[in-house]
Amino acid sequence: MRKILGLTIAMALALSLPAAAGERLGTIRYFDTANHAIVLDDGTRLWVSEGQMSGLSQGDSVKASYEMKGERSVVTSIVHSPVGPDGTVDPLDSIQSPD
Repeated sequence: MRKILGLTIAMALALSLPAAAGERLGTIRYFDTANHAIVLDDGTRLWVSEGQMSGLSQGDSVKASYEMKGERSVVTSIVHSPVGPDGTVDPLDSIQSPD
């Protein structure tokens, strides 16, 4: 009886653990629209939904949180900073001139 109870508790704990999660910072190198993925400058491929893809552009700096689902890194949230005309990510850097 104790073995069954112990096994039941172990199974419940194992199933309640969240999927492996991670976070990536990088710059979007290109879009793989056929597979709904983005590829970062370091070669990391992240799978995104159509809604997450909207508003993103090649060259944007992004911070993506993701979960591993099988072999895929599926984005759960993504925050991006568009690159300004002078190549900076911070909007204040692009309007401030050095003295």
